[in-house]
Amino acid sequence: MLMHNDLLAGVSLFAALLLLAGVLVAMRADHLFIRRRLEAEAENRRLWAHGLADASFDGMLIHRQGVILLMNHALVRMLAVREREWLGQNFCTLAREDDVAGLRAELEAPGLEPVRFRLLRANKGEITVEMSSQATAFEGQPATVTALRDITRRLADEATIDHLTNHDALTGLANRRQFERIIESTLVATDPNRPVSLMITDIQGFKAVNQQFGRKAGDALLQQLTQRITGLLPREDVLARLSGDKFAVLLRAEGPPSRGLSLGGQMLASCTEPFIIDGRLITVRLSAGLAMFPEHAADAEALLRAAELALARAQTESSGIYLFRHEDAAPARPAVATRTAEPGNLRDDLRSALARGDIRLLYQPAFTLPEFGLHGFEASARWQHPVQGLLRPEQFMGIAESAGLAQELGSQLIERACAEAVASGTRHLAVNLSPAEFRDVNLPARLAAILRKTGLAPGALEVEVTEAMLAEHADYAAALLQALRNSGVLITLDDFGAGAAPLGALCHLPLARLKIGQRFIHKLGQDRNAEAMLSATLSLAANLHLQVTALGVETEAQLELLRRQGCHAVQGPLLGEPASRCVSRPVNATLAAI
Repeated sequence: MLMHNDLLAGVSLFAALLLLAGVLVAMRADHLFIRRRLEAEAENRRLWAHGLADASFDGMLIHRQGVILLMNHALVRMLAVREREWLGQNFCTLAREDDVAGLRAELEAPGLEPVRFRLLRANKGEITVEMSSQATAFEGQPATVTALRDITRRLADEATIDHLTNHDALTGLANRRQFERIIESTLVATDPNRPVSLMITDIQGFKAVNQQFGRKAGDALLQQLTQRITGLLPREDVLARLSGDKFAVLLRAEGPPSRGLSLGGQMLASCTEPFIIDGRLITVRLSAGLAMFPEHAADAEALLRAAELALARAQTESSGIYLFRHEDAAPARPAVATRTAEPGNLRDDLRSALARGDIRLLYQPAFTLPEFGLHGFEASARWQHPVQGLLRPEQFMGIAESAGLAQELGSQLIERACAEAVASGTRHLAVNLSPAEFRDVNLPARLAAILRKTGLAPGALEVEVTEAMLAEHADYAAALLQALRNSGVLITLDDFGAGAAPLGALCHLPLARLKIGQRFIHKLGQDRNAEAMLSATLSLAANLHLQVTALGVETEAQLELLRRQGCHAVQGPLLGEPASRCVSRPVNATLAAI
């Protein structure tokens, strides 16, 4: 019986153990289920957070103290990286070296305001991002979520807009608005005992360049002039383009008060070398006005006004560069100058001058070589404006054309020149045609009428055209010139070598003469290339049965070289200055003996 009871107890214990084991297995299964369910929920939350982050256009970074926990697709694309390679890495290693410390501080203790940092992309590029952070939880642990926006393009656009607002689009120089701010800040920061100079320049006859060669050539001239002037300036000085062909230089570098005049002289001298534009050689001149702070002005506005007045005096007196004087600021003078400087007033003044016959003519003698006989005269116009001073044709013919007066003015001047030639017994008279006259298909008839009226023989009149005219009107230039030649008038190609017309065209044009510009003649005896060009021109002319005249002869050495090379005629200051009548002084006996 006892044994039976022991057996029953053992069975009961075994059953209890089995029941306990079953309970433990069930509990373990429930635990695994719960854990897997929690893991699944955590994964779902992670995927949901990742998906939510990927839906953003901005970069999203989840991190702890900068250690990367999650990067969305936008951030991966932004940095050109692979997320799995960067998980667990410190985000600061993606910053530029000089931004690492600041980025680390921001990631470890985010501020309240957005901040900017520069990040390095995996493909060696660089971007600028704007970022802001806030606390979050990730996988049940505290973390930080940081939003990053790539603002590289925006900053570039802002910089472009700022540059265009404050700089000249053609030359890249500061514009007037920016330049005025630079002057103001410079004067505020300058020791009153140290002078600051301001120089304003403009290009004489720039409008004529645009008219003859086109606006693109004018733009190229401005760009090349900018390069030349920039090459003369120390880094501290500021060059600006105020408007059109007007430039200004603020001299901020250390130097004596006379440095402004010295620099002005260098700038004017830099333009004596021709500009090469589309194969053409174009020469211009500068006028400059100089004023100094604090001697001439106490603030930026007054300094600009003083320099402008000095420029007006330089233009009026043809002095090249003019230093402001306090008497130049008398109120009556600027008032008149401002009125007459307006295009409408200048046109009115020109109409009045034309009606009164105030446009006068000057005649410069030309001599034949080698015997120095008087060949004839070249007529050129001058307008003595009451305020602007003595103006050359390139300064007022554009005004005449815009006012519709070019043909009337040209006819009046040519008629007066022909009448003077007949009265003085001149056997050869050269006159220049303006672009507007050259465009007139009735030009041959007008010249024929003038010759009949004045009695000048057609063969005694020589009309001068430029290469620019031939290039611009190539479609009918040959026909027009042939009509002039058929009437007996001689035709000269002026300023030969400017490069506007192809050399091949010379073979088909009824030319009688070439004139070599003074910019080449000035280099004779100093530049072998100039002598080689002279020799080549004379050889070409000989083959085409053309005469050659050299302009602007100033020295006996130039004259001797021209004679030895076989040039046919010469004119220039050495041989005779322009005069109001067709008369010439006897050629210097010393020159004749060369």
